[in-house]
Amino acid sequence: MYIYADVVFIINIIMNSIILMLAAWAAGVTYKTWRIILAAAVGSCYVLVGMLPMMEICHTIVAKLGVSLLLICIAFGFQSKRMLFLLLASFYIVAFILGGSIVGWLYFWQTNGYVNTLSINFTNVPWENVLWGSCLGSILIFSLIRRMLAGVTRRQNLYQIKIEYDGQINELTAMLDTGNSLYTTIGRKPVILVSQYAVEPILSEDVVAFLRDNVPDMWLVNLAQCADEKWLSRTQIIPYHGIGSRSMLLAFRLDALIVSTKKGVIDLHDVVIAIYSGSLSGDGTYAGLLHPQILNELYKKGEANICA
Repeated sequence: MYIYADVVFIINIIMNSIILMLAAWAAGVTYKTWRIILAAAVGSCYVLVGMLPMMEICHTIVAKLGVSLLLICIAFGFQSKRMLFLLLASFYIVAFILGGSIVGWLYFWQTNGYVNTLSINFTNVPWENVLWGSCLGSILIFSLIRRMLAGVTRRQNLYQIKIEYDGQINELTAMLDTGNSLYTTIGRKPVILVSQYAVEPILSEDVVAFLRDNVPDMWLVNLAQCADEKWLSRTQIIPYHGIGSRSMLLAFRLDALIVSTKKGVIDLHDVVIAIYSGSLSGDGTYAGLLHPQILNELYKKGEANICA
């Protein structure tokens, strides 16, 4: 069997670069392209050295783990032990998924039996199979890991809140939305967004009837038709800027908002809540979107009392 060092070197640089970039994406860290390529080149040299006679040490677990740590340090630098282990875990997860995808691709297309798949294809893998297997693995990584990370992030940003108005209290789950930039036009106070079905339990029958009898686009137009004068005195109009669109949201001022956190309970008063006619969560996990300033330390000091 002949080994072409230049071909092995180039293929390993490409694969190592892909693995390192996908690992960085999975870990949520930024990177510089030249450092990725440098680390990939070092990894390729390690593979070539391991092919030399009397270099069995390169195939030991300790050597492989040490080289992996070296590649990560070259590609991303040393930030902390936690980040190092996170990148190392991401590196191996990505590598295993890509490797498994290539094996799966070979197994799917082979027609000569299991023995040939294990003994022949691993020693002479066509570059087309490596390419398509890598594409399959990349798709799996982007789809699966993104869902996993999104689920973890979402669970970490979920809070139990209580909304109180006119003696009525309703408890619901809200998610911290860092992209929420809703503020009142007067006083510039942060606004939380809550689905209509989660707001109705604290509203009077007249308000609920008004919201249900009118389509959301006509809430502001027909606002004077609502018979609840007290609620009308609390209502506000919140400008909303979406992607490529502008609109107005109907909002009103609560008596109190209670947010339960790991550090304690945040008790806010005179908080403005905007009503969203649809469902904020496709699976019903949460019914509200918290404004990031609600949990901001400066805002808590000025507007809230925190009880441990």
